[in-house]
Amino acid sequence: MIHSIGIGLAVVHAAFAAALAVQPGVELIARCEVSAQASDLSGLDNLIGNNIPHDRFGGWGSAIAWTGQGNRYIVASDRGPGDGASAFRCRVHIVEIDLPADRPTTDRRPRTPEAAFRLVETIMLTTSDGRPFWGNTGNYNRNDQKSGLRLDPEGVGTSPSGTLWLSEEYGPWIDEFDMSGRHLRRIAPPEKFRIATPDGDPEREMPPYNTRGRQPNRGFEGLAISDDGAVLWAILQGPLIQDGAFDEERERVGRNVRVLEVRPETGAMREFVYTMNSAAAGISEVLSFEDRTLLVLERDGRAGEKARFRGVFAADFEGATDVSAIDSLPSVGLSEGVSPLRKRRIIDFMDPRHGLIGPEMPEKIEGLCFGPDLPDGRKLLIVTSDNDLKDGIPSHVWLFAIDPAVLRGR
Repeated sequence: MIHSIGIGLAVVHAAFAAALAVQPGVELIARCEVSAQASDLSGLDNLIGNNIPHDRFGGWGSAIAWTGQGNRYIVASDRGPGDGASAFRCRVHIVEIDLPADRPTTDRRPRTPEAAFRLVETIMLTTSDGRPFWGNTGNYNRNDQKSGLRLDPEGVGTSPSGTLWLSEEYGPWIDEFDMSGRHLRRIAPPEKFRIATPDGDPEREMPPYNTRGRQPNRGFEGLAISDDGAVLWAILQGPLIQDGAFDEERERVGRNVRVLEVRPETGAMREFVYTMNSAAAGISEVLSFEDRTLLVLERDGRAGEKARFRGVFAADFEGATDVSAIDSLPSVGLSEGVSPLRKRRIIDFMDPRHGLIGPEMPEKIEGLCFGPDLPDGRKLLIVTSDNDLKDGIPSHVWLFAIDPAVLRGR
């Protein structure tokens, strides 16, 4: 079901001087905020958890992908307010993001970069026979996990054939939809990624109830797609339970995160290891660059002035080991002969030269995508934040210009 309308909804604010010097090859060229009270185009008129309107336009910063058409992007709202406690109908949206027009500098003041944001469509996600997918935890199916109706979209992408791919946390699964929101197929990962006993209470998805599979709320957090659509890469937010995720006190100690590579047409799969900088961090998104490098968004879980670590890393496959046959990885380090993806930092969001640090720094920086190349040949990289549909917390959009040589490591 598609609802379409052409009205704008964003509150756009001045960023900072475009001429501000940043690390070579990387420049924040615009930014904007979207109000926490904005409504989407679903037409839903009931209230859900904490009296939040069901048509609240929020949580969409969890995932973003360029449609390949002008300034249009597709964004995915995640499971809704209350961390899966609300009966939130799952949906994606089409939005437009416009770069600022050039303006002259006056009075020795550099021009102010402004981005414009507009909601165009809201698309409700349904099964092939029209039943809604829901974000609340109660819609799992313990007897047949693959047929459950609970969905937590966290990664999004479009295929060359015009379909929509979503990665999600509850399964974790990789799902394909048509652009009307109708489910086409579900790709199940290897058994090692799934827990044996899902539960509406995240505590009961932890050890000792489950000793294998994804951590609660840490399934497939990001999704990347090759240029020709032949390969998908889904990345977990954190290590699998059996990959040394926890110590005996159930504190997070694991740093080795699996990346699942899938070829949808053949079903072939491989697994690689991305090593996080800290066990306290988490992965928020993954993006393919020239099909040989993955850009990985890695961050801590703090907001405002408490934030300490968040950035984008380039991870390449050269020399990386396929760990599909390895059932369990250590918390830290890898066995002899096993090599992770090689990583290097591309963007440090905590670099004061970007002007992002301070009380308005969002906790959940989660969306990452390329847009159309800029006229000067630089890549347009868009970063979005997930506000968890919370009142008073806007959604942020940051637009970076990056020299392709930086992405290639030159």
